[in-house]
Amino acid sequence: MNVVSMLEQEKVVAVLRRLPSDTFLDVVRALVDGGVRAIEVTMDAPDGADLIRRTREALGDHVLLGAGTVFTREQMRAAKEAGASFFVSPHLDPDLLEAAPEWGVPMVPGVLTPTEVAAALRHGAQAVKIFPGSLVGPGYLRDLRGPFKDLKAMVTGGVGEDNARAFLDAGAVAVGVGSSLFPKADLEARDYASISKRAERLVRLVRG
Repeated sequence: MNVVSMLEQEKVVAVLRRLPSDTFLDVVRALVDGGVRAIEVTMDAPDGADLIRRTREALGDHVLLGAGTVFTREQMRAAKEAGASFFVSPHLDPDLLEAAPEWGVPMVPGVLTPTEVAAALRHGAQAVKIFPGSLVGPGYLRDLRGPFKDLKAMVTGGVGEDNARAFLDAGAVAVGVGSSLFPKADLEARDYASISKRAERLVRLVRG
């Protein structure tokens, strides 16, 4: 499976961070109903691997399922065993990047500067995550892709309906979108229909 090509095809990755476990799958299903088929479950919560496992068991191969906020080899192992198809980190750690092939799972490291991009590519990254995207904006990515013309970049951090299309037009292969897809009010009201509509609107925006 070429994860980078699948990310490029999907264009939107929903980043689920520390959502309540009892409603987690309902939120995932709402996103999938709205057309979002790439899901990143962050590993900065004790039940991160368990949520990945539950999602894989419930939805099988209907979603491209990744583990985010990966900082350690142990998290990589747990995420892989739970069913993750890709790893994402907020930073560049050459040790983790070089270890990812041991699990047969590609890693998308977080980068920001040209130096970090070059280091990530040198250590085998197929794609990178520009983070935080809201700090630099689409113009920065466009300029970055001048010297790195073949760069496959996902942009995460402060991305939503107002700027997702601009990042893709600047050359991003995908955008990672978090709480703007499932605001707190919708989560508290368990308004999954609203979450689905919001996801559908974003998918329509980014896929044209």
